[in-house]
Amino acid sequence: MSFLVAFDLEGPLSPQDNAYEIMGRLPQGYELFERLSRYDDLLTLEGRPDYEPGDTLALIVPFLLAYGVKEEDIWAVSRTAFLTPGAKETVAELAALGLPSCIISTSYCQHACRVARELGLPEDRVACTHLPLDTWQDELPPEDREWILEVARSFLGVPLEDDEALKRLGDNFFWEEMPRRAKLGKLFGLVRVVGGTRKTEALTDFARRAGASLDRVVAVGDSITDFHMLRTVREAGGLSLVFNGNAYSLPYGTCAVASSNLTAILPLIKAFVQGGLTAVERKIGELSRSSGEEGPFYHWLLDRSPGEEIISLHARFRARLRGRAAQLG
Repeated sequence: MSFLVAFDLEGPLSPQDNAYEIMGRLPQGYELFERLSRYDDLLTLEGRPDYEPGDTLALIVPFLLAYGVKEEDIWAVSRTAFLTPGAKETVAELAALGLPSCIISTSYCQHACRVARELGLPEDRVACTHLPLDTWQDELPPEDREWILEVARSFLGVPLEDDEALKRLGDNFFWEEMPRRAKLGKLFGLVRVVGGTRKTEALTDFARRAGASLDRVVAVGDSITDFHMLRTVREAGGLSLVFNGNAYSLPYGTCAVASSNLTAILPLIKAFVQGGLTAVERKIGELSRSSGEEGPFYHWLLDRSPGEEIISLHARFRARLRGRAAQLG
């Protein structure tokens, strides 16, 4: 029976949050994205039907259209992204060991496929969010464009910490007013972000193609969009590995690694392939005894809550690698 290693992209493989940086090129775009990302968190936490964590990449589409963003802009921002230290070496060593890798990402395909090529992975091993912006730009009515810009100003007028106001404004815009605008509502409905349970669906498909059962899958993630995939793999007896994770992902890991270099996960993957979860737990004990002040730090989480100390440690490494994007869910 084969194994499979499935990576989230933004965080484990590349520090850049591509959508955040695309929005950052717009007037007060970072601030607008942060409010929409918080609204995404609120919808996820309330368990809104048919909504998945990471659908922020759908929520920002009306604003990308209103500001005239094109696919070339996505490519241009993607070209500024660099790989997480050790990412290329990690994927190459897994390949040398006969362990196939795949990428399962909420990222727009323009970005995800470019990063995959840099890592030496073919596009058929990438699941990502399809966004034909150039075609849609020609379909957006001018009156809708002006309305969206007004809504953007309204979002920017709400303090980031005011969950109630963000929820009220977002609910009205996305779920009441937008569906009444035929063309815009149609375009918005076409965006299918690969996050939440859709990541798990993609993982299941990749595992089937690789001939790997879920108890022989390694899933590497770090954020709220990964929790369902991480939980599914952990419950199946596979290796759910959180790399520089946040409070939304750490509770669903079999184990966690806080490090400035992705190669720190390799000893755990090798142990898993050779001896299963028992070998991983034993390896974490060995590695923890030899960790220096700057890590890497290893934690076994299968039978414990991560706790504030582990969450804070991961937050420190997360901020070191991801900068401003580290604060996003």
